[in-house]
Amino acid sequence: KRHATHLTARDLAKACLWLSRETELTTDRFLDYLTGNGLTSNIQLSGVRQVSLADLAGMDDLITALETQVVLPLENDTLATEYGLRPKRGVLLLGPPGTGKTTIGRALAHRLKSRFFRIDGTFIPGTPSFYWKIENVFEQARHNAPAVVFIDDCDAMFQAGQELGLYRYLLTMLDGLESEGCRDVCVIFTAMELADLPPALLRSGRIELWLETRVPDAAARGRILQRLLSGVPADLENIDVNALIAATDGFTGADLDPVVSDGKKYFVADKLRGNPLRSVTEYFLEAAHEVRQNKSRYAAAKAAANDRSH
Repeated sequence: KRHATHLTARDLAKACLWLSRETELTTDRFLDYLTGNGLTSNIQLSGVRQVSLADLAGMDDLITALETQVVLPLENDTLATEYGLRPKRGVLLLGPPGTGKTTIGRALAHRLKSRFFRIDGTFIPGTPSFYWKIENVFEQARHNAPAVVFIDDCDAMFQAGQELGLYRYLLTMLDGLESEGCRDVCVIFTAMELADLPPALLRSGRIELWLETRVPDAAARGRILQRLLSGVPADLENIDVNALIAATDGFTGADLDPVVSDGKKYFVADKLRGNPLRSVTEYFLEAAHEVRQNKSRYAAAKAAANDRSH
């Protein structure tokens, strides 16, 4: 019931016919059917990496705010009706790349299932279907309300002021969510650069909740590394996590992922080639050094690009 609140009698009849042909039925399979027929979320959960808000280390305040201001009114229909609870109309997740904004979207997708709709890089500005696809997402969200529309990397869409049409369209959509029939739709924007967002989009009343994702501190990096290293084979268990924490100062959660995955590759490569094995920790420190080198190259390339644009 909670995953498809507006199914018509005809929709239900088609769903029952589909159900009768299924030999193995799960909630996710049924949601895939609803999605494929435009009756629920526009994403296939089977293609979204499994993650939960609890996996986001060092973001306790941010998670509490999302749970209270967005998830609670969407998940608890009875309490929402009794107390008149509504999700925030506009939410901005602002932070450097790799600090968990897209991961938050994945976690919300799995948490909210049919009530989550995403607009991302697959929506290409300037293509003939661009505005139709965006309008379709908002229409489906309204049809399945209460719901979330998650617009990932929206600053990239607005960069250099190239998408004035989208900017005006989103302002119209946000202002339209004030109407009684649309007030249960929450729009979450993610962005890296505040300067690339139109000022009118940020005015009070449109963005009602500002949340910042940050580079994890040492304690948060330790929790992330422990999670990434859980379940490693026995010959990798003696990793000095404290040494890794010290070597990854300034790393984001996205940076720590290749530290662990590449460290395992370096170890296995030596093992297969019959090379003398170093201490396990050295392989992961090597991976951390390579990630830091890549971060430096990216920063230099970005600075050069900014200089050319000016």
